[in-house]
Amino acid sequence: MCETGVEGLGFKDLIELRFVHAFRNEGVPLQVIRRTLEEARDELASPYPLTSKKFKTDGRRIFMEVVEETGDASLVDIVKRQNVIERVIGPSLREGVELDMQGEAMRWFPLRGSKAIVFDPARKFGQPILAEYDIPTIAIADSVSAEGGDEKRVAKLYEIPLSAVRRALEFEAKVGAA
Repeated sequence: MCETGVEGLGFKDLIELRFVHAFRNEGVPLQVIRRTLEEARDELASPYPLTSKKFKTDGRRIFMEVVEETGDASLVDIVKRQNVIERVIGPSLREGVELDMQGEAMRWFPLRGSKAIVFDPARKFGQPILAEYDIPTIAIADSVSAEGGDEKRVAKLYEIPLSAVRRALEFEAKVGAA
């Protein structure tokens, strides 16, 4: 079950999986990720702790940024419950993720440096869409296929720029290659 109580993956499941994948790519062992998730769920009283902006990695361990009583920020190895020096810098896991006022993931722009495509659970059931036009990327890709590859015709049919059609196709090609 996902965050909505419906069987399947929800938006926060997707964001949390993205972080697990990024931690694995940095070399963090799966058992460390599992243990961190368990501890973080308890510590933060949240079913999706990795969707907050508090986590970093050094490639072996996962750290949570905390604010001390003095107001100073520090990093804590959540599994060992030990402070570590602040100079540990993790990958930019939050790139493309917009947070709400509580610091929770709200929407995700998956193409680096672009806001053309967005996953937003408040729009089109959270499927990837052309952000400016509210059109699912898969609909564009399917239309281009149905039109024999004629991108210009699809742009005209949807009344969107050719560049938007190409962005949707670029995204769908990346998803298909993954």
